[in-house]
Order: sequence, then structure tokens, then C-alpha cells
Amino acid sequence: MGNKQYILIGAGVVMIAILAFLPKAVITDNSEAVAQTTNTSEAEHEHTEGDGHDHSQDANMNMAHDKLPADTQRTLDSLEHAFSTANTNQNKAKVADEAFDILYRMNKFDQAGGWKLALYGQTNNIDDLKEGADAYYEAFTFAMSEQKSASMAKLARENYEDYLKKHGEDLDVKVKIGMTYVVSSSPMQGIMKIREVIAEDPNHRLALSSLGILSMQSGQYDKAVTRFEKLKDLDPNDLESRFYLAMALKQSGKDKAALEEMKYINKNADTEEIRVSSTQYLAEWDN
Repeated sequence: MGNKQYILIGAGVVMIAILAFLPKAVITDNSEAVAQTTNTSEAEHEHTEGDGHDHSQDANMNMAHDKLPADTQRTLDSLEHAFSTANTNQNKAKVADEAFDILYRMNKFDQAGGWKLALYGQTNNIDDLKEGADAYYEAFTFAMSEQKSASMAKLARENYEDYLKKHGEDLDVKVKIGMTYVVSSSPMQGIMKIREVIAEDPNHRLALSSLGILSMQSGQYDKAVTRFEKLKDLDPNDLESRFYLAMALKQSGKDKAALEEMKYINKNADTEEIRVSSTQYLAEWDN
């Protein structure tokens, strides 16, 4: 399991913490409840040029953000000037990509997303739109407050919906839209969207993982075990899913099976961080 997967495990843990802001009843992975949920009309989500979606440079690059180190801010100010004065889209893309990389490496996902959307406003390239939405989704996933989570989820959802209108169906994006709804005022709508993906592709890994995380948050550990066991069957080398499986097994009282999973993760970890983390769990569990 590489660094990316380790980051995703951290993201899932943060996601579970964010979902804890919601009453458990509204995020229960229950197919009957989902089936009874009324579909929101397409018109409710349709965006027009005058609906407030602004992909202009100023709208996306000048949002309020956490303060950056002075040297980084000077670099970004210089890049912003270069972006505004660049005379070709190719040059603008080069500048925006540099700024995006700087901010993404610093985990400033919302600011990174702003640069991609500013670029999209110039190029109309839907790949830039998706990268911007992905960055906002990362910001939502790692947000440590209810307010930040909700605001980043809304930005991710709106831009993903714009992307789907132009690109067409994308099941991964549909799952992510569903997860952003879970922290909104319409959580069941989000679960319904994810289950629609499962209905279309029963082996869709992101959908299975997302429903597994939701099951863990709502205390439905047996359902979570089922989700993550299926992911393990699909790819035994997916240590991210096996990590969640170990946690779900432990919470459902299957201590021996949980211990075996964590031993496997520890034995096959390919970074020191993962090895240390799994060793800590083993020290707690193996006594």
C-alpha cells in the first residue's frame, strides 16, 4: 500500500468523524429507506449562466483561505499576475498547473481547486473542471469542521454536476456527488445516488467503500464487514479496504479475524508510516 492509499485511509477516518455530525438515522445504509426517497427533479440541480456559478479568475483565485507562509504567498501572487497577463491558454495552463501543484502539496486543496477552475474559465477544458472539483472533494474529505465540510462539499458537488453535464456518465463522480449530499440537508439523496451506482455495477469499488464507511459511522458494522469483504475479494492487495475491514471486524466483535487482517496489513505495509500505525493497533489488540 503506497502513500496515496495511506492518505485515503486517513481521509476515510476524517470522513467518519465528519459524518458523526449527522444523526445516525439519516445515514443508515438501508435499501428500503432509499427506495422510498423521492427523487429530486433534474431542474432543481440544473445550472444556468446566471445561477451564480462563476468560473472566472477572480471568483476562484480570490476566495477567502487560510493564511499561507509569506514566501509561498509571494510566489502565488507572482503566478497570479503571470496568469492574468499570459496571452495564450497554453501559457495560462502552465502557470495554473504550477500554482496547483504548490498548493496541493501543501494540502491546500480548496485553493488548488480555485486555480483549476480559473483555468477552466479560460480554456473551457472539462479536464480542468474535473480536477478543480476533485480538489474541492479532497478539501471536503479532510475538513475538520462541520462548516468547512459543508462548504467544500457544496463546491465539489456543483462542479461535479457541471462536469457530468458536459462529459456524460461517470460512476466515480456520481459516488462522490452522493457523498457530498450525505453532509447536506438531503443525506438520503446521497445514499440513493451511491446505491444507484451499485445497482448498475455491483463491483464498483468506490461505491462499495463509501457505503462501507457510512455503515461504520451508523454503527452497522456487520454491513460494513460485508462491503469490505467484497472489496477484499475483488482485490486482495487493496490494503486500504483491508484496513477498514479490520476496523469493522473489531467493532463487530470478531476480534480474531480483525487481528489477522491487521497482521496482514502490518506484514505487507510498504511504508514506515503504515507499519508504525498497524503495529500500534496490533499492540492494542494482541494481548
